[in-house]
Amino acid sequence: MSGLYTSLTMAARALTAQQMGLQVTGNNIANVNTAGYARRTVDFAAVPPESSLSAGGGVEVQGIRSIRDRLLERRVLEEVPAEGKAQQLTEILQVVESGIGATGQSIDGRLTEMFGSFSRLADAPTSAVARADVLNTADELAQSFHEMAGRLSDAQRQADTRVRSTVEEINALAEQIRSLNRSMGSSGPEGRLPLQDQMTTLLRSLNNLVNVDVVQRDDGGVDITVGSGRALVIADETYPLQAVSQPPNGLAAVEAGGVDITSELRGGRIVGAIEARDVNIPDYMSRLDTIAYELVNQVNTIHQAGFDQLGNTNQDFFTPLGTADGAARLIGVDPAVAADSRLIAAAGVNEAGDNAVAKNLANLRDSRVLEGNSATLVDSWSHLAFRVGRDTRAAIDGSKAQSDIVSQIDALRDSVSGVSLDEEAVQMIKFQRAYEANARFFSTIDQTLSILFSIVGR
Repeated sequence: MSGLYTSLTMAARALTAQQMGLQVTGNNIANVNTAGYARRTVDFAAVPPESSLSAGGGVEVQGIRSIRDRLLERRVLEEVPAEGKAQQLTEILQVVESGIGATGQSIDGRLTEMFGSFSRLADAPTSAVARADVLNTADELAQSFHEMAGRLSDAQRQADTRVRSTVEEINALAEQIRSLNRSMGSSGPEGRLPLQDQMTTLLRSLNNLVNVDVVQRDDGGVDITVGSGRALVIADETYPLQAVSQPPNGLAAVEAGGVDITSELRGGRIVGAIEARDVNIPDYMSRLDTIAYELVNQVNTIHQAGFDQLGNTNQDFFTPLGTADGAARLIGVDPAVAADSRLIAAAGVNEAGDNAVAKNLANLRDSRVLEGNSATLVDSWSHLAFRVGRDTRAAIDGSKAQSDIVSQIDALRDSVSGVSLDEEAVQMIKFQRAYEANARFFSTIDQTLSILFSIVGR
């Protein structure tokens, strides 16, 4: 009789175990589209027999665990920062590229128009219309430089805004991770499973923003450092980053505990924004300023050697610039010339109708005065436009290549941790059949006991 009771207990325990298997399978299927979810599995163990003459105690559930490959998960975290950096750099440079304008319709076109007006002035050096045309095209060229400098400055400010907003996002994620650390510390092993899924998602999002170093804690939580070992999250404490405006232009530096760590950051969207703001865009602005500065100097040098209609000489055409710094924002026709077109020097000698200087100004279009006397003003602008396009294309290609790498690692991770509906269907059938068999066994034992009771009761 006791053996039958033991069998009945074993069958009841088996029913509970197979039911747990069905529940875990159902939970896996329900979370097939949940980001960061790692499929669960039930660990079964045979209950040892009570004696050498016992068949065994059946099965028991030892626990539920997530299927994870720590190596693949770490590989994802290592590659995501480079992907975030390339994506951010691409987004910013595409904005810059769109502001450069099409060939012949930007500063290069305005340069050609101004030199063309000088050529027309050479054909009619005493014409008031030709002189007005020179002033008009020169003013339009100056405005083009101003607008281009403004676009680049705006792009730099937008990149700075992204740095500041990314710092806020990093701090928000750090706070969520701190909260998870506290929850994990007060949860049992099985209660940590959904928290681990959330942690995986948060760490990936954080690494997309900035490259961090993650150390696993014994209680399931993590400690996180950024830059050269600067604490960001330690147990249930956070150490927020700060975006602090710096002189002279007010752009933000990233600080941790009052220390500037901008140069320590290694990857993520914040580094992409910093690189665009501090490297790419300043390079474009410097090249643009150099073109404007050289244009002013070359035109003024030729213009000063000529005579205007009033017989004056040594007159600047553009307002002189002390340095190339900020030249694109400051370039402009000399106010005296702008107010009186008769002050435009077209003659090489003080004689009415002479056009020597106007010719020299028109010929400046083809003079190689930039890049070590290897490029004209238009060539130099074309090189600037090419550099922007090249950098943008490189960023796009880098973003695509890095996204492909992350996708491949994600696929490997999903092959281990992801939910496969086909596999879960097989598991569901397996647990269902096992449950049915154990239910039949339970029913058989129950019927046997009923028969014995009826016999004993007679």
